[in-house]
Amino acid sequence: MPRRNYPRKQRTQDIKSLFMNVATSNHFEFGIRAFPIPLLNYVQQREPLLTRNFLGRELGLMCKGAELPGATFATAQVKGNYMGISQKYAHTRIFTESSFTFYVDSQYRVLKFFQLWQEYMSSGSEASPDKKAYYYRMRYPDSYKCSQMVLSKFDRDHFQKIDYTYINAFPINITPTAVDYGANNKILEISVTFNYDRFIMGTISSLDTHSEQSKKLMPGQNIWDSQTVPFVYSGDTEYTSYANKQYADFKSNIFNSQDNTGLQFDWKNAPQGYDYTGASFQFPN
Repeated sequence: MPRRNYPRKQRTQDIKSLFMNVATSNHFEFGIRAFPIPLLNYVQQREPLLTRNFLGRELGLMCKGAELPGATFATAQVKGNYMGISQKYAHTRIFTESSFTFYVDSQYRVLKFFQLWQEYMSSGSEASPDKKAYYYRMRYPDSYKCSQMVLSKFDRDHFQKIDYTYINAFPINITPTAVDYGANNKILEISVTFNYDRFIMGTISSLDTHSEQSKKLMPGQNIWDSQTVPFVYSGDTEYTSYANKQYADFKSNIFNSQDNTGLQFDWKNAPQGYDYTGASFQFPN
């Protein structure tokens, strides 16, 4: 007789701590980084109140609500690999648009910024906007796409967090906002929908970029000029498959030697503190 599996009993006191440590939705931080220079010059020329301090700091504080990014996969159906079974395989990752809600300050800087951002995107026409024959001409994407836009989600203790970095984001839609003479004197808000090329879970910095580059280097490859430098071990010859080193190690002068003769290591009599585990090596910090 087959064995029957019943649901396992769980006492409330055993799982209470799990449900008392759940994430909340009202702690987050939004910020736009690395504005394209043409876009920055345009909006600041049109509106001097849009200072770097406002765009880099205060604009993020005015963000009332945000959406954590999501993605889906486009699939293709394949038949015939197995009789009577159809299978699907992913071929394209599709990133869904994200919407953000902002409070509008009394100087209308938030509203002006996003309106001017969209205005710049379609301002390639040489005709004057007040002319009857005016037409719209789109700017090049590199001039209006923000290379990094970051959304950080954390909790009250500010200890654990998750970061999302949007790559090449731009406002694709500004939702119309109603104003009226009603009795309710509400705070003016706008909702902006962003399109982007992709998102990365985590932040990006110049140091992170160099570290990722160093992990992808082939044996002896220089991080700056990509020249190949041979690694020679005396004694038992070993050749690294990847130079598994940190960025700070690459800043050493031995990787920029003029003679480019490579590095000599005594494999059998290696000094203490060096790690020659497997086919990789590390210098001590």
